[in-house]
Amino acid sequence: MEPEFAPPEDLFVPVLAWPGRRPSLPELGTWHEALRGSVANVMPLDLLACWLYPSRGGSVLVGPPALAADHIVPPPAEPLVTQEGLYALEDRISQGGYHSVMAIPIRSEVQDVGLLLVASFREDCYQLSTQRTLHRIAAQLATSFRRLAAQPWVIPNPAGDDRNAIVAGVTEGLLEAMARGRDGSELVQLSSDALANQVPHDRLEFVAAAPAPDCWTLLGLDRSAAPRIRVDADAIDSIDGLVHHFGARELLRLGDLREIDRSWPASADFHSAERLRSVLAARLDVGGEFVGWLCLGSETVNWFRDEDESVVRLAAGILAPRVAAWQMKAELAGAWA
Repeated sequence: MEPEFAPPEDLFVPVLAWPGRRPSLPELGTWHEALRGSVANVMPLDLLACWLYPSRGGSVLVGPPALAADHIVPPPAEPLVTQEGLYALEDRISQGGYHSVMAIPIRSEVQDVGLLLVASFREDCYQLSTQRTLHRIAAQLATSFRRLAAQPWVIPNPAGDDRNAIVAGVTEGLLEAMARGRDGSELVQLSSDALANQVPHDRLEFVAAAPAPDCWTLLGLDRSAAPRIRVDADAIDSIDGLVHHFGARELLRLGDLREIDRSWPASADFHSAERLRSVLAARLDVGGEFVGWLCLGSETVNWFRDEDESVVRLAAGILAPRVAAWQMKAELAGAWA
């Protein structure tokens, strides 16, 4: 029996909006799942791939994350994607066993800011009406993708198992994050981008040492629009409890925060932090001096693996001097006054 699809006039595209900091790659992945479910209501669908074209060049895979392992690179937008490039991408996907493939750009005025691709194992299931529907979906995404394209991004290297490749990829991504992050908030975002494929996570944060009486702060709070980076009292209590549990360890992996009655270090500007369950944290030291903690969190219990520990330890070693420089800059600016 053929599946039933909603008519195009019933098309619903989930909103991609964010009030403050730009969404992370994991958050974009969650939105992509919602988009896939919506598109599947109006056309045959076994694969929905989506890329973002940052204004500084390159492409960011929005979803599905598993596609990164196939090393599929979409055609460049210079400033528009060529029709030949779309055909080449469709042919590449067809080689994976899909019998019907269609790719169209997400266009904002005279610039392509993203790309959508749909594919099905069925033969000849995409018609002119399907193409029109996909263009309507792309048009509804254009404004959000234009805003996203203007944000800084680090394009993560695909996950791998070879140690030398892992070290090179993680180092390259984090050095780019350090060079491009203009404040603490951007450093948090870009570091999360750099580690997204090798150590999948839902949230990344730096817990940095601060002068008394607060003693702690979060780099994610540092934005040019809000130079004061004090955290609220509830967040201080949360950080105190978690750091006390860390103790003097260099690295700690927690399978479930609720089992030890602890919570993710968050302040009022972070949403849904109570859903985070697993934590992998590495101590930040520079010249034997304690700087803070690099913390990765996941909403899934026992999410992090043994092999993730060496990657996070490497990341902490690379990022610690940058966090120390941020602390000195914040102190000179009187951000804790």
